[in-house]
Amino acid sequence: MKRLTKEKWLELFFYTFILVIWIAWAWILPFNEGPDEYMRSRIVEYIVEYGKLPTGYQQEIMDYSWGFTYGFRPILPQILEALFVRAGMLFTEDAFGLLFVGRLSSILCGLVYAGYVRAIAKKLFAAARIQWLFTLLAVCLPQAAFLFTYLNCDSMALMATAMILWYLLRGMEDGFSVPSCLKLAASFSICILSYYNAYGFLITGALAFFGYYLERNRRGERCWKEFWSKGFLILGVVLVLAGWWFARNYFLYDGDILGLRTQNEYAEQYAMDILKPSNRQTYQNQGHSMLYMLFCSDFVSSVAKSFVGVLGPLWYALRWWMYAGYAMIFAAGAVGLAAEAAGRLRRRQAGRGDALDCRKLCWHLGLLTAILVPNLLNFWYSYATDYQPQGRYSMPMLIPFMYYIARGLAFLMNLIGKKAGELARKILAAGTVLVCLWIAGCALFCVVKIMWPAYKDVEDKSVVKVYTMEELYGEDWEERVGNESGQ
Repeated sequence: MKRLTKEKWLELFFYTFILVIWIAWAWILPFNEGPDEYMRSRIVEYIVEYGKLPTGYQQEIMDYSWGFTYGFRPILPQILEALFVRAGMLFTEDAFGLLFVGRLSSILCGLVYAGYVRAIAKKLFAAARIQWLFTLLAVCLPQAAFLFTYLNCDSMALMATAMILWYLLRGMEDGFSVPSCLKLAASFSICILSYYNAYGFLITGALAFFGYYLERNRRGERCWKEFWSKGFLILGVVLVLAGWWFARNYFLYDGDILGLRTQNEYAEQYAMDILKPSNRQTYQNQGHSMLYMLFCSDFVSSVAKSFVGVLGPLWYALRWWMYAGYAMIFAAGAVGLAAEAAGRLRRRQAGRGDALDCRKLCWHLGLLTAILVPNLLNFWYSYATDYQPQGRYSMPMLIPFMYYIARGLAFLMNLIGKKAGELARKILAAGTVLVCLWIAGCALFCVVKIMWPAYKDVEDKSVVKVYTMEELYGEDWEERVGNESGQ
């Protein structure tokens, strides 16, 4: 029998660690203490009860506070959750037990995500300690860990982003073989059917695919025919696997293939007055510029804080030292990345830079697009539709963002090591291990010291806790919901 290497033992411990955390978290968390879980669960219940997909018009899944359903949007995550619940019904009829079984689908997505992240780490970084740093940053960020513990669309979207990046890397290695193209197309399809905010990765994939063939042609290979044939292969498979949803929307909602226009019309008709789209006071309809909202509101600070973690129904903040620690990690990574970019620019100006490589250029353009798109959508939604500055809306950027942070940290450590000598390198190596342990410890702390004390006394976790508007938005909730952006 082949003995496991040290690396394999570490990976086994890592997967066991995150699995225990996610399972414990999912078990501790009462129903609907994750954002929008109740509305998502209505779709799961409908599929389980009727054995078919609901339309957005279905009254059984309607939320009459907001006046719409999530049936207008892609519901592949809820289809998977319904399959889990149906399987769970063979063993239990307990309401919370079935909810927990449904949540296992998010945990499964998390495990698949973690596996792909680990593979990406090995591909992108040479040093083992940087591989682990990137892995833990991308998997154990408190807000990301939270997303893998309740019914949502984010967990599957994150899994899809990891799959897309991995199969792009594999494709650039094996010349985008047919198997790589098919797996990439399946990854795109999962992304498309999970969450609109992750659609930036479709552009990422297109840019990386184009850059690979552009570089080959620049080097004298005539392969545009292959580019078009494999490009249409990917597109065709995506249309087969994901196109049915938008064709369905076209016929159900009078040509509204995304379902968003029809959802907005429903909200206008059925929502409580203060939440009707026409009654929401936004920065846009108050005549303020986007720059005004960016610099004169709490948008940036709220998104940044909740990207690291604000748990439960946006109710439980992390400890101050956790925010401070992640801020220092991000800042150090940004400094290292800027130093690397400055060094490359100086070498290029001196005529000593590397020759242009279209594959690398388009790869990085794709990663930057994957970072930019969800943040732009997050910003625009708060500016023009409903002021909700939440980090989870930006979460699809997680892997590219953490890649650049880890890359910047690696460059900074190498730079310091070269200038300060062997002792400094050893100290930095030990420090990297401690940072990895700190990141893992933060995820564990969230479960043991934040979630468990918050919910340990809940008697029936299957009952939805009804929060008052004062609890959710504060005593000045009418001003915050109706007039905040007019301030």
